[in-house]
Amino acid sequence: MDSLLKEINMLPGVFGCFVYTGNQELAAAKLPPIFKENTIHTMGNLLTRALKMGSMANLDLAVMEFKFDVSLLIVKPLEQGSILVMVCEPAVNKSLINMTIAMLIGDIQTEINRAPAQAQAQAAAPPQPAAAAAAPPEEAPKKQQEAEIDADLAPILENIKEALAYAIGPVAGQVMRDLIGTWAQQGPTTRQQLPALAILLCQEINDKELETNFMSQIKPLF
Repeated sequence: MDSLLKEINMLPGVFGCFVYTGNQELAAAKLPPIFKENTIHTMGNLLTRALKMGSMANLDLAVMEFKFDVSLLIVKPLEQGSILVMVCEPAVNKSLINMTIAMLIGDIQTEINRAPAQAQAQAAAPPQPAAAAAAPPEEAPKKQQEAEIDADLAPILENIKEALAYAIGPVAGQVMRDLIGTWAQQGPTTRQQLPALAILLCQEINDKELETNFMSQIKPLF
């Protein structure tokens, strides 16, 4: 769930978001520190009640918006009374948000449905010995691959990822992770080799105008 909310937070103009269930439980939250847990619960309770009132009035609400002076709350109803709440700038690109939510909403609902089953399984499972908490062997190759990336490239790659998010939306983080692995297999991962990474990313964008805008943003980083 956290990774899905992080993708939403990558959208320009989105301050944070959270998922609140119909059982008045906070499923997950990615919000600035100013939002304390009790504040989020209060918001969740009020918003789920507003949706229930709409249902009682035979209003099939696809989305609710609450506009304030410095922020905009966008509330997306989910199944079984759950909601996805996004805290945004008033002038946020709603079309981009709607497109992103349409892509992610199925996975978000799956995570909500899976949570009770996981909790029951954990309660029923016998306690594991401390030695069982060791990292699984499959983690080793990933760490080794990360170690091969020059440390001084980290801020540059982060800037490239932000530029990519403007072109393809919230999937930019996953695309970057996948293509950095491909890029690392091509040779040394140095600043001089960043154009090769840019070519891979442009192939993923697959739109001439967006590719041009993307390259104009990242070219000064090379």
